[in-house]
Amino acid sequence: MKILMLGAALLLPLSAHAQNASPRNRARAPAAAVQSGTLSQHLEAALALDASMRALEGQRTAAGARGVTAQSIIAGPPSISGSFRSDTRGPRDQREMEMDFSAPMWLPGQRGALRGTVTSAVAEFEQRILLRRLEVAGLLREAWWDAAEARRAQQLARERLGTAREIARDVTRRADLGDIPPTEALLARNETLGAELSLAQAESNAELAVAAYRVMTGGLEPNLPVETIRARGSHPALRAAEAAVAHAESRERLVAATPRDNPELGTFLRQENGLGTNDSTSIGLRFRLPLSTEARNAPRRAEAQSEVTRAVALLAQSRRLVDAEVRRAAQQQSAAEQAQRLARQRLTVANEQEGIALRAFRSGETGTFDLYRVRQLRLEAANDEGRAGIEANRARSRMNQAMGVLP
Repeated sequence: MKILMLGAALLLPLSAHAQNASPRNRARAPAAAVQSGTLSQHLEAALALDASMRALEGQRTAAGARGVTAQSIIAGPPSISGSFRSDTRGPRDQREMEMDFSAPMWLPGQRGALRGTVTSAVAEFEQRILLRRLEVAGLLREAWWDAAEARRAQQLARERLGTAREIARDVTRRADLGDIPPTEALLARNETLGAELSLAQAESNAELAVAAYRVMTGGLEPNLPVETIRARGSHPALRAAEAAVAHAESRERLVAATPRDNPELGTFLRQENGLGTNDSTSIGLRFRLPLSTEARNAPRRAEAQSEVTRAVALLAQSRRLVDAEVRRAAQQQSAAEQAQRLARQRLTVANEQEGIALRAFRSGETGTFDLYRVRQLRLEAANDEGRAGIEANRARSRMNQAMGVLP
């Protein structure tokens, strides 16, 4: 029985591996989840369950809500106040009432600066949402390939069991005929039991890996087509860092445009009446202008400048990290593809070697121990070739991740 070329199988949709899963596993999967999808669809399902994404979207809404203040003609909520005074002889002898209505006014340039902070804050959260999308995509890609690796191991274990049973039947028949010692039949039985144990362990690992993917995506199966390398664009981490710099600079401009608390302009109504007093009603304006002091402004300027400095430093750091990650991913991809080529060559040789050993065993030219030794080499070669194929495809996904490619 010739081994399946696991590396070639990895180039097919992973749904082929799902078809090899046990009937018990397939029965548990939702009908809609068994169908193939795209990485973007699976990512949307994962993001719908991601608490961090929900929090960022809520913060973006909150940041945009501050724009209502910038659209107002006054700098804050208006206020109403009043007072009442009476003579010590009693309110019937002499009394005075006053009502006051006032509202804070915009400082020159303050309204535009506040509008700029709202726009930059919303833009920053937009970029942070894209960055979180990339982070979840990275987790999804790794979980996807973990499931693919587990299913590959399950497929190899199932094939190992099939070949073990085939050889065991041949060995038992020849032992019954007296062509080989009975101890070799025990060896075949031992190998068959070992293959059954390996298959049970591989099925358990595959079930756990698939279950982890289902938890992340809300029940979807890891049955996506293999991801290909796509063109590099602007990395979301860099865009988020640049948006943070823009937001910090807009806040610094708002601090510069607000050297004092907002002045207030109001109107009042005063009424006086009582015995011995002429009844009168008067209307007037009242203005309040807070003064600018260094004690107030110095801490605000220092805090705004520190935020700009921090954001600029994080942007430079993000650029270094992104470049380093892309170089590392490129090196890993090159090494993984080289390993895959070598593993395929080794598997080809091992398949030929096993075929020769099988023909020699059936013709009585070699013993069972030699056959199993050659078969073990072929199993190791098949395992290495399958793992190398998975790692090569995983390296391509990691390359997309490093370049900031969003599904």
